[in-house]
Amino acid sequence: MSLSTRLKEFIRRMRTRPQDAQVDQSYFEKLLSYIPADIVAGYTALSGVLTNQTGPDATLQWIVFGVLLVLTPPYICYLKTQPPGATANKIFPCSAGAFAFAVWVFALGGPFASTWPTWYHPVYGSIALVLTTLLLPVLEKAFYNTPPTTSP
Repeated sequence: MSLSTRLKEFIRRMRTRPQDAQVDQSYFEKLLSYIPADIVAGYTALSGVLTNQTGPDATLQWIVFGVLLVLTPPYICYLKTQPPGATANKIFPCSAGAFAFAVWVFALGGPFASTWPTWYHPVYGSIALVLTTLLLPVLEKAFYNTPPTTSP
């Protein structure tokens, strides 16, 4: 099999919805399915512990944020989608979940607010959260709507 044929096959598999994807979900349901609530809950708990124990230490906040951000895609691939495992068709849900988590933390302030207090304003987080809410379902629709292939 040639490289171009393998690349075309990989792209076709990547743009195929995961088996557990529900096409008829509302935008709100789709958004909730992107945000990994377990990861957000873990971040919220750890952020609260860090703030209560040490004050808002930016380095520890960045470490917690970074570890959970890196953990988000495999968490979604192996625990939140069926069948478990990393496959080409899970690229979008895993990327969208990580992006949604990053935007969620940005909206809360987290390490962004403690590292750049003169630059960060809560309104920036609110704007990012609203835009993410509106864009993720549109990007999903564009990602999975592949044009019909024509035979040469």
